[in-house]
Amino acid sequence: MRNSFFFISIVFLLLTCAESSHSDPGGTIKIGVIFAKTGSAAMVTSPGFKAARFAVHEVNRTGGISGNKIVLIEYDNKSTSLGSRFAAQQAVQDNVTGVIGPAFSSHALSVAKVLQKGMIPMITPTATNVRVTLVGDFIFRVCFVDTFQGRVAADFAKNDLNASTAVVLTNSSSNYSLGLANVFIKRFNLTKRVLLEDYYQKEMTDFTISLEKIIRLKPDVIFIPGHFRESAYIVKQARSMGIKSIFIGADGWVEKMYEYSGGAIDGSFYVDQWHQSVPLKENQAFVRRWPLEYGKVNKAIIALTYDAFYVFVNAVEKAKTINKIDIRYALSKTKNFLGVTGQISFDKNGDTINKSAVILKFDNGNTIFQKSINQ
Repeated sequence: MRNSFFFISIVFLLLTCAESSHSDPGGTIKIGVIFAKTGSAAMVTSPGFKAARFAVHEVNRTGGISGNKIVLIEYDNKSTSLGSRFAAQQAVQDNVTGVIGPAFSSHALSVAKVLQKGMIPMITPTATNVRVTLVGDFIFRVCFVDTFQGRVAADFAKNDLNASTAVVLTNSSSNYSLGLANVFIKRFNLTKRVLLEDYYQKEMTDFTISLEKIIRLKPDVIFIPGHFRESAYIVKQARSMGIKSIFIGADGWVEKMYEYSGGAIDGSFYVDQWHQSVPLKENQAFVRRWPLEYGKVNKAIIALTYDAFYVFVNAVEKAKTINKIDIRYALSKTKNFLGVTGQISFDKNGDTINKSAVILKFDNGNTIFQKSINQ
């Protein structure tokens, strides 16, 4: 009798688990979003929360995912890798169906390791370091990778700016910066010459030693594959010292650099993931829909988070279940999903293929779209 009861109990438990893995119209689906609300990264990554809220509002207003309303759970990673790991652990405890974010590569690597172990699908909108998706098969991204944007920056310097010589200033404490610098140097050195790679560290404000070396070298371009704060300070100090070289950055640069460099940043270029002026029909429709109360839609993280969210929604709908393993499989089969940042298809590593980059120029307080470059 006891054995029969045990067998019946096991069967009931298995049936309950099987049923709970399928979407249940009228129910809810919990989706986590991990970005920074506090700390130095917040001013760049916090707009990702707004993009996620906007996407959730749109989906829920039209009936949710297969009749299930989305419950958005926001996690503050406190702008650190450790905070990112804690946020991911909380997301696992909360049993979210998937996670969108985080933004920085160092943060994404911490989150990815936790979510891969927990078998929770993750889509980062902007983490470009190639190692992020190599953590495992539950990890995806909707942005291009550093190997691509490093090549784009080098080719733009050579072909569009007619640069023959370059100097690279690398943040030695950033995997993002080190990886980009390595790609740029190899690409540029194929036909031209990198005269020097010099280093700085996070939160430095005085770059005199490096800039004095550059004054003597007089390079055509200076590539700074860093984030906006230190990069802006470098440009400002360089101009005050009389350096005339053209500055180039990557997608760690943002329009907010005007606050740290003033007009010194004018005339500089950088590679980015997206711009509001890109003439895609879907993009222009999104820019028009963006709520006025959310502020200017002028940051790539907004468009990429929005796309990441809808890629996840599309996968859940195709999987016809909230089983995380089935959703991961559906994500892996994503092909030609048309988002506001272009078509999104995942390769075997969870990276996007055929994703475009844009070249932007700082000009009189704004960033001006120059051109798109395809992979």
